Amino acid sequence: MAPRANWKGFLKIGELSCPVALYTAASTSERIAFHTINRATGHRVHRAFVDSDSGKPVEKDDQVKGFEIGSGEYVVLEPDEVAAAVPESDKTLSVSAFIGCSDVDDVYL
Repeated sequence: MAPRANWKGFLKIGELSCPVALYTAASTSERIAFHTINRATGHRVHRAFVDSDSGKPVEKDDQVKGFEIGSGEYVVLEPDEVAAAVPESDKTLSVSAFIGCSDVDDVYL
């Protein structure tokens, strides 16, 4: 399996900006994906979103995010409202100064 980046962003030095990606250097285990299986039939089980009151499936287009403010009371947020509430992702590492190697503890080198 090809390695996946843990983080992707940009390194900015002055006016120069270049894309960077961080990868795990060492891992104690391989990435394993499990599926949920019906013990009786051996068939794969799929997750379905159902209305907690009616028990009927809810289509993806009819699902929204909500924050519970009381017992069974929710503030409903539309996708554009959720996106507006999320702070802008700062995926830029800005270098503001350089220091000499002698100023850095050996444990970090």
